[in-house]
Amino acid sequence: MAVVASLHGFSADIAVRRGRGTDSVTVLDSVDLAVRAGSVTALIGESGCGKSMVAAALAGLMPPGSRVRGTVRIGGTDMDVQDEKGWRALRGRRIGLVPQSAATSFTPVRTVGSQLAEICTRLGADRNPEQLCAAVALPADVVDRYPGELSGGMAQRVAIAAALAGRPALLLADEPTSALDPGNAELVWHLLGQACADGAGVLVITHDMPSLLRAQKCDDVAVMARGRVLDQLPLDAALASTDPYLRALLNAVPA
Repeated sequence: MAVVASLHGFSADIAVRRGRGTDSVTVLDSVDLAVRAGSVTALIGESGCGKSMVAAALAGLMPPGSRVRGTVRIGGTDMDVQDEKGWRALRGRRIGLVPQSAATSFTPVRTVGSQLAEICTRLGADRNPEQLCAAVALPADVVDRYPGELSGGMAQRVAIAAALAGRPALLLADEPTSALDPGNAELVWHLLGQACADGAGVLVITHDMPSLLRAQKCDDVAVMARGRVLDQLPLDAALASTDPYLRALLNAVPA
């Protein structure tokens, strides 16, 4: 399978202000990770280990002032992390991002349909808002609702619809099932699996091991700790592993 996105030897230091001085904290340390076309990779690890920062690096959304080293490759092209113009050209079209807080990622005073229509126009999408909603199993009248009128599961599906509008080759989903009941979580995994079946490479950052295992949509697991990817391996191999850290992650129950 072709690799649609990868990090190689990627490290990032983030500036932290303390009093009148400025220190830096290393949040990613020589990260190696590959996301393959037509596959779902789950990025798992303890809280605070840098998982969301990996998604930020792959989406070109590193915090201002970050000092980075190593390579980010999207679709075979080595990206300059500081080149915001280049990243803007990729986001939406080549890279779709499902944010961690879907419910707050939309403007509350505009309807879902108007916001999806704006995204479709900007990306030159081949589907309209109604078609996008249908693709994520939402009723047609969702386009006339405001974000505050949606349940958590519906808001998450609207966020997925927005991320899929440009038919990206890489889909990044940050904790997409963390606040959902099992039924909605299963549906979200189904939609991520469908994006994979359509040819996208999907990277899912998750703590929700029960829904990940129930869904049976995950191909690979990448394991993080203390800013590093310790290993990337097939899910079957992860489940058979005797490594105590990996076993603890796979047996975890979401808070």
